[in-house]
Amino acid sequence: MRVVLLLLFSLLLSAQITLDELQKSPKGHVRNFHIWQYMQGEISAADAEIAYGLMDKYNYKIHKLYIKKTKNKKALEKERCSHLKTSALLQENNASCISTALSYSRAMGLTKAQREKLSVKLQKAYPKKSERISLMNKKPFILSVLQSGNENYVQLFNHVGSKYRHRYFNIKLPPERINELAKAKGFNRMVQYIVLDKMMFRMQASLLGLSHNELNDKSYFFLALNALHFKATNKAMFYLELAHKKAYLKMDQDKSVFWMYIISKDKKYLKALSLSSDINMYTLYANEKLHIEVKNYFCKRDLKDKESCINLNNPYVWEKALNEVREANATQLQGMLEKFNSKEDEALNAFIYARSLKYEKHNYIMPYKKVTKELSNDDKALIYALAKQESQFIPSALSRSYALGVMQMMPFLVDSLAKQKKEKVALNEMFNPYKNISYSKKHIKWIQKSLYHPLFIAYAYNGGMGFTRRHLETGSFTKGSFEPFLSMELMSNTESREYGKKVLANYVVYKKILGEEVSIISLFNQLTNPLETDKFRPKYRVKK
Repeated sequence: MRVVLLLLFSLLLSAQITLDELQKSPKGHVRNFHIWQYMQGEISAADAEIAYGLMDKYNYKIHKLYIKKTKNKKALEKERCSHLKTSALLQENNASCISTALSYSRAMGLTKAQREKLSVKLQKAYPKKSERISLMNKKPFILSVLQSGNENYVQLFNHVGSKYRHRYFNIKLPPERINELAKAKGFNRMVQYIVLDKMMFRMQASLLGLSHNELNDKSYFFLALNALHFKATNKAMFYLELAHKKAYLKMDQDKSVFWMYIISKDKKYLKALSLSSDINMYTLYANEKLHIEVKNYFCKRDLKDKESCINLNNPYVWEKALNEVREANATQLQGMLEKFNSKEDEALNAFIYARSLKYEKHNYIMPYKKVTKELSNDDKALIYALAKQESQFIPSALSRSYALGVMQMMPFLVDSLAKQKKEKVALNEMFNPYKNISYSKKHIKWIQKSLYHPLFIAYAYNGGMGFTRRHLETGSFTKGSFEPFLSMELMSNTESREYGKKVLANYVVYKKILGEEVSIISLFNQLTNPLETDKFRPKYRVKK
């Protein structure tokens, strides 16, 4: 099987992908990636149909290309419906097509007559949607929604978009009503929309009346931060206790304990954090405060100087290995450690080793030194901090959005960097860790022209420079109570928010490993001084 996979990957790497190769490839996420590449070529509608049928789970990127190639009437009709202009939508009689085209946000922007016409057409097949669109025609709108039931209120709140939430839903609700709403499906999502949006200040005040105790840990955590905004510290502590009890991930548990300390300044919470087996920004802060050295990590493995029995540059091989590691018991994991014990297996061996220890010790290896040797220790720490979070150093890691390799380089970014370097590069070359990291270094160097703090660099690496600039220019990370922590926790982009925290913690550990210890407390303090962090906030700059 390994020989077949190696041969297939060699063909895919060196030549244009063929339908025959796709059909011979194992089903899964990696084949989806190659289907996506295949769909970009000059292929017939019939071949596009066959390739699309090989897709493992729906993928928007593949579907988008498929629609351009296919002659499948059903697929083309669904696509037509999803892009109907208003004039065509009003003439449409197929209820399924209308429902596809008509979001609640779009319906809010129509006239009363247009909504009524479409509501009637939806009534038989989609009674709930028809009812909610009809509610938009009643005045006063928000009172009608409240009277229609909790489910209607929550669903419309969550799906009309921020523009209409600000216009109609930013109202003060009595405690008994907010507690009734808390029972409806979608309320956890509603809480996040409210707390993360400064414009929803009346609804934020309404949340103070909430006493319902069947929410998830994320909702309780955001409710705690919301309570702090209103200086209701006792209520915040109450919500944090609930968040801690509900949380499954150690980092989320530690986050609640950290905030209990920030509010109360009671050192028992620092001591509790120092006992956590996780390494994150919260535990690093506590250990630094208590002058405790963090030791529960490893940065190298005792491996043999021999040829590897696995090709980790092959994404099919890694996909298979990952599934085996996830399903392995303790004995099987030990067997894998003995099998993959070549120096060439460093990334895989470290990945398995950390899992075998149930993450009581954490993986902070520093592979691929040949491509990082000329960097300063600070840049090395940053590269490794990002790589650890992106891929755990696996050369052929591949995300659902087709971010590639060790540094999870997006295809569009690879193309842009290749043009700058005046190179022609196939995307599969990004599974070579040295090539991947060399491209990433160029991108990071560009980010560092505008951003100087590892947290903000991580935001830009994950969410883009434009997103990071907009976030900073909204007034986040300024002086104030509970800063910079509130700004870190209230970033609306969940992925970038959590990513930034993890990269920051990784950076601190790698600085220590490289012999240049850095204070995480000092890094936190820098965040409210734009002079030390970025070039985008001149109006907040202060002279030294």
